This record gives sequence, C-alpha cells and structure tokens, in this order.
Amino acid sequence: MKQHPDSEPIYALATPLGRSAISVVRVSAAVLPPELLAALNLVSASRGCYHKTLDIGGLNESCLLLNFPAPASYNGEHIVEIHAHGNPAIFSELFVWLESFGLREAEPGEFTKRAFLNNKMSLSEAEGVALGIEAGSFESAVALNDFRSGRLAERVKSAIAESENLLVQLESQLDFSDEEDVSTLTKEAVLQSFGDLASKIGHLIENYAPFEKESERLKVVFTGKPNVGKSSLFNRVVGSEEAIVSSTPGTTRDVVRKTVQMAGVEVELQDTAGVRASGTNEIEKEGIEKGRKAVSDSDLVFLVIDRAEDIINKKGINTIFNKSDISDVPSSFSGFVVSAKTGDGVLSLCNFISEKAKPKSEKGLVSKRVYSSLVKSHSLLTSVSSGSDFYEHGAQQLRDCLLLLKDIYGSFDNEKILDEIFKNFCIGK
Repeated sequence: MKQHPDSEPIYALATPLGRSAISVVRVSAAVLPPELLAALNLVSASRGCYHKTLDIGGLNESCLLLNFPAPASYNGEHIVEIHAHGNPAIFSELFVWLESFGLREAEPGEFTKRAFLNNKMSLSEAEGVALGIEAGSFESAVALNDFRSGRLAERVKSAIAESENLLVQLESQLDFSDEEDVSTLTKEAVLQSFGDLASKIGHLIENYAPFEKESERLKVVFTGKPNVGKSSLFNRVVGSEEAIVSSTPGTTRDVVRKTVQMAGVEVELQDTAGVRASGTNEIEKEGIEKGRKAVSDSDLVFLVIDRAEDIINKKGINTIFNKSDISDVPSSFSGFVVSAKTGDGVLSLCNFISEKAKPKSEKGLVSKRVYSSLVKSHSLLTSVSSGSDFYEHGAQQLRDCLLLLKDIYGSFDNEKILDEIFKNFCIGK
C-alpha cells in the first residue's frame, strides 16, 4: 500500500493524564510545518536527542526533544517527541501552542494506523501494539509474544503459500484439463491437500486463543453481613478510601468497584451491601440485590465474617475472618484471618487473589479478528463438497480461504474495518 497521502500534522499526549515528573507529547506528519520546526530549533537537526528551551505562550520551558525524520520513524512520518514537565497546566498550554502551527489532536491509534498505511508494520503487528498495552498481566504480555513478534505471521504466510500452490493446481485442472501435458489431479489428492492445509491451520487454532481484556480480569467480591468490616477490608486491599465505612448498618447501598494491580495482575475488586433480612428500606434492598448479582457474576467470592458462629465449612466458599485484632479465631478455622484495621493477614489474602488472577492457559494470544479469520479459514477447508462440481467448489473455497488469510497479514484496504480496529487504541499510540 502506498504512503498515506497528505497526512495532516497531528499531536497527542503519549503519557497518562495527571501530574508527573515528565509528560511526553508526540507530533507527527509527512512533513511537519516549517514554522513549528523553527520554533523547536530543529530546522536542520538530524535524527537524535536535543535539549531545548521553548517559548510556550510566554513560558520558558526546558524540554528534551527526540527527533525522528521520515522515513526512519515509528510510522514512516516525521515524528518529534516533546518531553516537558508533567504539569497539566503546562502541557495544556503546549497543546494550544501546537495548534497555532496548524496541528490537530490525533484520533485514537492514529500514529499506529499511519504506520500500517505507510508499510511500517502489518495490520496484525499494529493490533499487537494495542494488545500489548492492554494486557492485564505479565503472563498475558508473554502470551502475545508470537503475535507481536511476527512468529505467528510466518506460520500463516506458510499456509498462504500452500493455499496459493494448491489453487494454481486446481485452476490448471479446470482451465486446461483437455490439454495432453496437464496431468490429472485426482479427487483423493485434492482432499489430502485440503486436509493437510486444514490440519496446519487447525494446529494454530488449538495453540492460540483470542485476547479478551474483560474476560482475563479477575472479578473479586466481598460479601457478608453488615458491619463485619467488608468496606474497611476493601479499602485496605485497594489502598485508598473508596468505600464509606460506618458502624451504621446499611451504609453501603451500591456495589463499589475498583480495578487494581496486584503483583502485576489486573483485578477488579467489589464491595457489596451487607445482607440482612430485617430493618431494610427499599434503597438498601436494591443494594442487597445488586450485591447478589455481583456475587453471581464474579470469579472469586469472599464471605467476610467477624465471629465464630458465622463460620461455614462448605467446599467452594472462601471465608475471611476479619477483626482478628479484637476477636478470638478458632484454631480449627482454615480460611483467611485478617484485621482490616491493622493490616494483619491482608498481604497473604492479596497474594492468594493475585495467584488466582494469573492466566492459567498455556496458549498464545492473538486478536479476536485474527482468531476469527483462522476459524473461518479452517471451516472452508473442511467443508468442500464431494459432488460433481468438486473441483469448482474446491477452488472457490480455497479462494475464500486465501482472502481471509491474506487479510490477516497481507494487503487490507477496508477503511471501515480499519477504523473499527484502531478506535480501541489509546490516543498517542
């Protein structure tokens, strides 16, 4: 595909919003405005790192500039990264300053989309960039290695080559079957070739799985009676005061959720309304019902108690005995013993949760689009009609299969589908 024509100059914040030591703003265009390069003191600068003081709306800001002239850059365009102090007031003014030179804010994934359009990477490699950022654990990032590095691409390209070779043979059979020097391709030989090709793609399907961010995030719920310390424990685990803590029953009226990183694993923790049968009003009843639904939808449920008579010895129930600093815990209790107030036992609980959250599958990960194309290709190869139109039907199935496989790593110019793929990228990538 030819280089993206007349690409507008764009900018985006490449680091998270908020205060930090450094914020990185990335700009890109096929040709950056000469006035901007002059303001950046990069008119004749070669590829490299430069320290510059920029006049941004009257503010003298000391910046580090990384200059990547085209085509030796991430997306084949001229890219400049501006490393400024991470004050929202500064980079907000920097955005206004950049817009004065005709730049506009980039759309999600636009830098990487231009990399694909300029033949700097394949579509699957571009998807791998996004999935690598979205991976909720180190294990998931490792499982994406084959997809991101191109090793999976080589296997698919091998299947494409075999498909093309078989299609040539089939079409020769159809077009020149009456010619004396064209050998007859038997139905058995064709079926064997289709089977071999289907087996190769089937092996990929068996060894890879589609990446689904939401499904890989463990959902954990704390449930139990009112005033057993669920909210205090929730706050202790997430490391901040997210849930209201009170001695008054029924304080928690809704499900409080917080996504945290635990030992490099992304976990969604949920605090629910205390379950009691009497003394409830309509709002509290609704909160209790939402809590029950959260329990049914979660991967890991903890029953929080604070007295021995509430211990339930039942397989599959994870029980947490809270308030160990003021309560006597029976020696026979085999669950988690913690104190939300002092923090005792909480580390052991967190280690258990993070271990449960680690992906257990040993399969590699690919994008859902790629996985779907592999499944559809396999289906085409295993559903060839054996009727009188065997050769014609087989050739058409093979053409359709080739289109699917080539869309994974070959040319791809469906703008609507490209937009769907890149809209899920973060802005600045």
